[in-house]
Amino acid sequence: MASCYVCGKTTKFGKSVTFSAEQNSRTFKPNLQRVRVVLPDGSVKRVYVCAKCLKAGK
Repeated sequence: MASCYVCGKTTKFGKSVTFSAEQNSRTFKPNLQRVRVVLPDGSVKRVYVCAKCLKAGK
């Protein structure tokens, strides 16, 4: 299962609730994007980062 390289966010499980209060299982997936990151030693690595971290500039 993929996760965010910065914050570690992964898939979460929950319920979708209908108007008549019926519950169905569903998943909440982070919006992961594949980006190139320059590591402190100068090397470049391709990692998955969630859109929230990208927007925050982390």
